[in-house]
Amino acid sequence: MAILIQQSPTTPNMANNTLVYSVSSSQVTQPQFQYVADLTYSGSNTVLQRIKQQPNPNARGVFDFGSIITNYLESDNTWKAAPFATASAAAKRFNVRFGEEYGTSVSSSITLYNGLGAAGAPAVSASTYVYVIDGLVDPNDKINWNFASGSYYTSSIAPTGGGATFTLQNTLSNAPLSQSIQDGEYATISLINGNFNGSSTNAQDIYYVQVNVYNAAGTNIQNFSYNNIVSEGGGPRTSANDEWGDAGIYNGQTSGTQLLTIGVGPQNFIDAGDTLNTSWAYYTVTLHPQESAGTEDNGAYYAKFTFVKQGAKCGYNGVRFAWKNEFGVWDYYTFTLQTDKAFSIERASYEQSFVPFGDNTPVTYDKQRRGTTNYYNKPIQTQVANSDWLTQAEADWLKELFFSANVFYQSGTEFYPAVITSANLTEKTNPRTQRNFQYAIEFQVANQINPRV
Repeated sequence: MAILIQQSPTTPNMANNTLVYSVSSSQVTQPQFQYVADLTYSGSNTVLQRIKQQPNPNARGVFDFGSIITNYLESDNTWKAAPFATASAAAKRFNVRFGEEYGTSVSSSITLYNGLGAAGAPAVSASTYVYVIDGLVDPNDKINWNFASGSYYTSSIAPTGGGATFTLQNTLSNAPLSQSIQDGEYATISLINGNFNGSSTNAQDIYYVQVNVYNAAGTNIQNFSYNNIVSEGGGPRTSANDEWGDAGIYNGQTSGTQLLTIGVGPQNFIDAGDTLNTSWAYYTVTLHPQESAGTEDNGAYYAKFTFVKQGAKCGYNGVRFAWKNEFGVWDYYTFTLQTDKAFSIERASYEQSFVPFGDNTPVTYDKQRRGTTNYYNKPIQTQVANSDWLTQAEADWLKELFFSANVFYQSGTEFYPAVITSANLTEKTNPRTQRNFQYAIEFQVANQINPRV
């Protein structure tokens, strides 16, 4: 074999990351030699990008596909999942195939080889595919160049059989496990679902979502649940009676079902047909695996969140933001205090003489003739949203909002794009309180009102 893959990324992984491949070849001494790599979607022979690399001083070819794959992923606007949504643009399966090209002399024509010893397109691959999500990995958080997926994905669990006992928090988020939320607001959580090796016996199988609702006294007043099936927007199951090892389930996974989003806000529940009891004070959302056909395993969960009812503060409804977090999915927070609005106007004008030198005789005397004329007025609205006092954990988490390049705000039941322009932090100095921080963020709507001409 001519091409040997020495190093490749793990899966799942993040796009805005260093997805490093290292390859060697037994033909590296051939004239005009270059390594060749083709990027395709898994299951497709259509080449998205072909990269050529000369051998480094150690005769290896080193490729980084992170910045390239980013161009083929986008955000999925799954804020209104009711109750489930699968990925379409935010996560995909890719294949990187390696080959080589060389000639018979330094001046000869070049032939492309498949890496297996025959002429043809690159054909040597490290794995069936690499699953990449439109997130990022900071340099100090990598594990040997890779996303630390073990903190968010547990593939060693047997989905059925009963008796499992585990308590995980595998959501793709740094959000606190207890959050405030208002009636009418949307919220979602996202997780990796299934597996990436086609196993019929082991998977992170998000089977069942349990919602338990409580009043201010802590009394359970309402319960409802959802099965992760195709007709509910999820998958790969088509029925709650399907078990993971059934044909068409473990081997029916798609890149969409491998990234699952679950609607967990009051408005998501309404859209799914479940309205919270008017006496609700908080509710919990728990994600369970399967115990047997049609039965969830209540002794184990992949994630559990608590949502506490929050009303308008000082008469202000606040501003609810949704932003793409570092994992490429959505987080949410409402700045509950006053929102200040201001307009600035960009103007363009020209100067016109009072005397109309182009007139015929007699020259018209016109008191209404303009000297300074505005021909373009562009109003720009800037808003400042103020948070309530925050804990250290909340303040740290919200920094992702300021760093995110994809931010929306909720108005009614719709989401509109916004641009964060600045943020200011106020810190309390009283050491006896745990709520020490307050943010004021300045933002603009991404689509301003039309200019006046």
